[in-house]
Parts: sequence; C-alpha cells; structure tokens
Amino acid sequence: MPTRSLLASTLALTALLGLAAPAAWADAPPERRTPSQIALKRLASPVLAEREAAVRTLVDLLPGVRGQVIEALPGSPWSIQLHLIEVLAQDGSETAVQALLTHLVRTEATQAALIQRLLARLPEAAARLLAAWRADPAAFVKRAGDAPEGAERLRGLVLLLRRAEIEGLFLGRKSKSGSTGYYKGQYAVLRGKGLEPDFRDHALAVVTGIALDEALPTAGIYTSGVYRFVRPHLVDEWELRSMALNAVGELATADDHLVVTRLEDRLIQLMRERTELQARMRIRYREAGGDYDSKLFQDALLEWDDALGEYLDHLSCLHQIEPVRYAGFVRRFVEELRGYTWPFMPIRRWSYIAALLIRAGWYDEAIDAYRTVIRMRGSKALGYYNMACAAASASRKVGLSKARRTAYVDDALMYLSLSVDYGWSDVAWMNEDRDLEALREERANAYAHIVERIKAEWHVPKKR
Repeated sequence: MPTRSLLASTLALTALLGLAAPAAWADAPPERRTPSQIALKRLASPVLAEREAAVRTLVDLLPGVRGQVIEALPGSPWSIQLHLIEVLAQDGSETAVQALLTHLVRTEATQAALIQRLLARLPEAAARLLAAWRADPAAFVKRAGDAPEGAERLRGLVLLLRRAEIEGLFLGRKSKSGSTGYYKGQYAVLRGKGLEPDFRDHALAVVTGIALDEALPTAGIYTSGVYRFVRPHLVDEWELRSMALNAVGELATADDHLVVTRLEDRLIQLMRERTELQARMRIRYREAGGDYDSKLFQDALLEWDDALGEYLDHLSCLHQIEPVRYAGFVRRFVEELRGYTWPFMPIRRWSYIAALLIRAGWYDEAIDAYRTVIRMRGSKALGYYNMACAAASASRKVGLSKARRTAYVDDALMYLSLSVDYGWSDVAWMNEDRDLEALREERANAYAHIVERIKAEWHVPKKR
C-alpha cells in the first residue's frame, strides 16, 4: 500500500494553513467516536505519518466507510480531499469510481490536474480505470455527464493513465537482477499487442521523450522542460536514456520522420560535442605536463567518454531503424575507435567497438572484438557471455548451412560455459535474454545444466 503517494509537498499545506477536519466529523464526544470518525479527523493532522495511518485505517474499513468518504469529499479542505481520493481509489468499486470521476470533472481546473496525476500514480487504481475505459471508451467519457469540460478532463485522465502504464512497461524491462543490457525484442511489449491501435505511437512518443530528455505534454502537467516520470522510480538517468534509445530503435520505423529527425539532430550535436571535448582533453593533457593520471586530464577524459557513449547509443538506435542508411556511419565510427593510439582507456574503447558491432548484427566481428577486450584483461565473465550472445544470434541468420548453424550454437554453448567459469552469475538476465534463444531451443539440456550450475556455485568463480 502506498504511503507517500499524495504529493507530500502539497499535503504539508494542511499544517501551514491551519486546516482542520469539518466540524461534522468531530460532533461526537471523543469517547464515543467510531474508528472511522477518528480516522477522518486525523486526516487534518499536521503530522504526515498520522495522516498516512488514517488513510490505512479507512482503507481497512472499506467498504463500510465508503459512503462517509464520498459524502465528505466535496466539502473538505483540498489537502484532505487528496487523502479521501486515495481511499476511494483503493476501494475500486463502481460506486467509488463514479464518485472519483464526478469529483474530477466538477472541481477547479488546477485541482483536477492534480487529481489526474494522483490517480495515475496509484497503480491499482490506474489499472482499474484503464480497464473501464478499454471496455467501453464512449461510456467512460459519458461519466462526465453535463459538467463543463468534463469529457475533456476524462480524456486527459486516460492519456495520463496510458502514459503511466507505458512507463511501467518500459521500466519493467530492466531485469529483476538489476541488469540493463540489451537484446533484440526486449521492448516488444511496448507495441501493445491486442490493445488500442495507437498504443505503439503513444509508447514511441514516451520513450523518445525519455531518450532525448524532452517533456511530453500530458493532461495539463509537464508541458515544458525535461522529461518527468508520472510515478517515482529508482533507475539512473543515463541508464534510462540508454534503455529508451534501445526501445526507440525497436518501435520506430523509417516512416516515423519526426522521431528520426530529432534523433539525427541530437547525433549531430553529440558529434560536435565529442570533437570539442576531445580537443579539450588534449589541451588538459598538455597543461598537466603529459600526466595522464592528473585530475585535470581525468576530468576531461570522463566528459569525453560520456559523450562517446551517448553518441554510440544514438548511432545504434538510428542504425536499428534504418540499417542500410546508417551502416556506413557505424563502420566509420568503429574505424575511428580502432584508430586511437592513446595509452589510456583501451578496454573501454574496445568494449564500445564490440557493443557497436553486436548491436549492428556484425556478429563475427563482435566476437573478435570481445576477444580483444578479454586479452586486454577486461571482464572475462562479461566478455564470454557477450560472445555467447553473438554466436547464438549469428546461428539465426538466414541462409546459413546446417553445419554452420550448428557450429555457431556449439560455440555459443562453449562461450556461455566459459563465462560461468569466470564468474557469470546473472541467471535472471540470462533467462530473459532473447539473444540466447537458439541455445535454449537447440541445446535445452546443456543450457539447463549451466543454469543449475550457476545456482549452485554462482559465488565461486572457477578460474582467475
């Protein structure tokens, strides 16, 4: 049950404004008050913990207190209304839903926007409302009755609910283990199979906004500035953008001209940035007297590396959307990275090369690049795991002979086993990873044996 889902900064106004519960709630002497009366009165407490406890009490008393909550809703101070709305949202009955929507379409516009956001922030309530809308969109909008602008507010609510749903599906593609690698088909769920025809378009707008950190206008909130999630999350900003670019690459096509143009503009900007940062890094190196370990140089190196990684993600995204058009750009960037002769960051540069090659579907070259990373004393566990993914994916290429296909699968099994030898232990991600489908299907027993081996020995690397 959510405990801080009511916009704490807004609710703190209760104490500041000296708001109290309606007098009718306190008519009975203290010793004769029912648990519901006590809870309703505590909603006006200046202490957040007491208000949250009161909400929990009222939810526990449902459906018996439903009528009291609905009756109290219109005449209560605004900060208390938010608590009552949460109680009704968790009720979920048809009566409670109708009361919520009636209040939404009749209240003041600014408050209506906050109610829309609150309902979208409560997963169970949002799911119920979306289900009601999907069952009969016309009937859902008619709930507004004859209230001015009521139908528009309900449509705005649906847009916000869908945005929260898409964000949840997107964030859910981060593995339960915490991994955020990428495999083809990872974001297929965002196509909304079996849902409304424009679901994919809405999902593409959301993930493009996340990838480019641009606001997505929705239901009267967040109309400008950077992208903001409807519900709280714990995923790092850079991780989010990388995930979102992978999602855009899966959802977009060459016909999504506006999306492609925005990505191209950002790619050009990143090209300029990394060129400028590379020049600055050289200047800092000279200023540090040729000391690669100086803080002056290392700070400049870090900025350049960030721009390099972001450029790679954008280029990979565009290549996935239009592979023929961007193949040359990918090849030139790979050659640029290979051409660097600096004595610093060699593993990082070759990891970028390998990642770019495997995303582009150039699997044999990717395997060679990961071998180079391993020779440079990069992570053997991760390197061999990615080689397994590349070999398994290569086995699915169209036009391969049976012998060649079998050889790729055998190599993938060998690389996966080696990755476990060197400490690979992420079973959750491995079982989700579609790049390994060939192994799971064609070497099911061997794959299952590796899984059991990890579960039994995941904390004990076999080799150094």
